[in-house]
Amino acid sequence: MHRSAWTTFAVGFLLIITGCGEKPIEFGDVSGVVRVGGKAQAGLLVRFLPEPEKGKKELPINSTGKTDAQGKYTLTHVMDGQEGPGAPIGWHRVIIEDASRGPTPQGQTPPPPLVSSTYASPASTPLKKEVKAGAQTIDLEATK
Repeated sequence: MHRSAWTTFAVGFLLIITGCGEKPIEFGDVSGVVRVGGKAQAGLLVRFLPEPEKGKKELPINSTGKTDAQGKYTLTHVMDGQEGPGAPIGWHRVIIEDASRGPTPQGQTPPPPLVSSTYASPASTPLKKEVKAGAQTIDLEATK
């Protein structure tokens, strides 16, 4: 009896010390519409970056989507070389970039961006959204 109790204690103690393995990262399926000045906007790149101030510093996963002609986007991510749907569960800073235009030929003035440059940087974007488990719609509103 004494030996059995000691063995049970030792196994339990080791499990507590080492843990039962890393908890897998959970993802939520995210889609939505991006509106600029109230109108759905095509040609934008949307990125959800895990919020470092909300405990997600260790997640190197950025989820991205590009808006179609109706302004709709669907997020995907790449983890361990594999593409998958969605974004990690938790809070994210959301950046929006104009991906509709290529390089401007030398000597020409570039056209105005589709969205304010405020949204193009994690440091300046005012957009912070929470991704939850399951499928969800996260619509985004931006200005020019």
